[in-house]
Amino acid sequence: MSMPKYLLTIFFIFLTCLQSGDLWASNIDINTQFNYQKPIEYSYTTSVNSLESALLQKNHLWLESRGGLLNLGLQNNPVWMKFNLINSTNETKKIFVVLSNPLIDKLSLYQITKEKVIQYHTIGDTQPISRRTIKDESLLFSISLAANSHNNIYLEAQSEGTLKLPLSVWTPERYVQHKSKFNLLIGLLLGFLFALIISNLLISLLTRNSLFLMGSLYITCLWAVLTGYFGLSYRYFNLDAFWLQQINISTLLLCAVTLLNPITEKLLYLAKNNKKHLTVLRISFGLTIIIMCLNPWLSYSNSLIMSFTIGLINMGVYLVITSLHINKKTKHAKTVFAYLFPIFLTLVHGILLFNDIIFSTLTIQSILIVCFLSSSFIISYLLIVQFITQRDEKAQQQHQLIAEVRAKDKLLEEKLKIQNQAQQGLESKIQERTFELEITLRELEEKNRELEEKNTHDALTSIRNRLYFDKKLAMEFRRSRREQKQLAILMLDIDHFKIINDSLGHLAGDEAIKFVANTIKESLQRPSDEACRYGGEEFSIILPNTPTQGAIAVAESIRKKIEAAKIHTSAGIIEMTISAGVHSAIAELNQDPNQHTALADKALYKAKETGRNRVLSSADQF
Repeated sequence: MSMPKYLLTIFFIFLTCLQSGDLWASNIDINTQFNYQKPIEYSYTTSVNSLESALLQKNHLWLESRGGLLNLGLQNNPVWMKFNLINSTNETKKIFVVLSNPLIDKLSLYQITKEKVIQYHTIGDTQPISRRTIKDESLLFSISLAANSHNNIYLEAQSEGTLKLPLSVWTPERYVQHKSKFNLLIGLLLGFLFALIISNLLISLLTRNSLFLMGSLYITCLWAVLTGYFGLSYRYFNLDAFWLQQINISTLLLCAVTLLNPITEKLLYLAKNNKKHLTVLRISFGLTIIIMCLNPWLSYSNSLIMSFTIGLINMGVYLVITSLHINKKTKHAKTVFAYLFPIFLTLVHGILLFNDIIFSTLTIQSILIVCFLSSSFIISYLLIVQFITQRDEKAQQQHQLIAEVRAKDKLLEEKLKIQNQAQQGLESKIQERTFELEITLRELEEKNRELEEKNTHDALTSIRNRLYFDKKLAMEFRRSRREQKQLAILMLDIDHFKIINDSLGHLAGDEAIKFVANTIKESLQRPSDEACRYGGEEFSIILPNTPTQGAIAVAESIRKKIEAAKIHTSAGIIEMTISAGVHSAIAELNQDPNQHTALADKALYKAKETGRNRVLSSADQF
């Protein structure tokens, strides 16, 4: 039939419908205040196969969408939808009609105005993207509404997959704003997953650990499922292999479930802990591989049902085995359960969709995003923890082996020595030597303690040195984090110390340094407070359980004492000042102790830059 005859036939059929008095299901008023309506209410039917029969269909045979959301599950028959767009303004309006399910095979739109079909367009994920007037991952039609016009919209949807049909109507400007926010969120999500993929792949290359490679492939499958579900692979990769697009989600999701099999096996140490569970997992792995290879020869709907059913069975097996190991208190079992359960929830959600159970579009997207993101993050974290644990255990075993070998060597040497002495009749001398050795060891231990004590003191000032400061800071940092108490670090520096050295000599400079050290030491009131010479003319103070104001008060006290002092040396009287930087905070879990020192040091240099002879905190510098 030629196009003019086709349009003429539609006109007479439409006129017949108008004369029959049938009412339309939904009227959407496009006025000056209209921005969008999401979702829209519409009527639908699955009992017609063409526009002619849809126009002739009696009104009582059309069904109403529930809250604008319709999910018919796996449906082979085409679905026809209808609603009205009424432009009540005096100007032509451009409107977007959007179906937020990019996985529909074919979607056709008919726009009828004044008993004429003025627009007919077909798009879908089995159609080339070049056929779309606007390249968008959602199924989007751009229609023009004449001023003060009444437009009847018919939509025909066909898909071998799930017929989930959330319709919405937008102005172009409002839709662009909506898509900008949505694309930003999806971009951040996919970017985070891509970062996990790359990090796991790099760790796999560096450590040659196959678990990280499987983790990277697993997250890649989830990433590809998301790009397919949101229509991004169709939009940006322009795939012409439509059969591949149809099976990619089911196949990739089943592939992700399959990859969880060897990962779970290794993380639960099944080869060592439970041979029966290992056998069950390997049987399920082999069967799943066979079914996955059959997927390309199945229809899209059968592929979905098969993949989700087999995937759900596999996840059930994984979760049961993991639960048994949780009861046995197997290492990492709880964390393994944590990354398995989101995928199980995703598969259950898919089965519910196939059985006509309605979820809002936001809920569907939220479930996929939260489940995939949490599973990917947990499995990446667990792989790193497991690798570090294995490395530490291996290192500990090596140390123990070395210690045992050394101990055996020592014992052997002692036995040979005792045997030689016994043969020579020198048992008495052995006892004397043993006694002398014990005395020597005690003396050596005392010397070592004295040496260690000297190594932690500064030779010039007799206060603690930088080495002790680093150890003490690490210890107090852990205590602050454990007890959630503030830890204050003070960094002090003698102002213009180089001038003192250059004008009065290094001996006078040494006297100045010793005076500052003694002043600091005398100003500390608590046994837990520690003063250290950080280097040159710079000093550091550790004040546990001290807020910023308390630390500033201590620093001000020291500064005032030094400012008021006159130091008598053989080279003359020294008058000097100091600058101080203060930082006080509760230690955080992933924070480095040196960050405390760095912030106090920055405050010190800020004090010097702003005139010296003053005390600034890290908060002041910002």
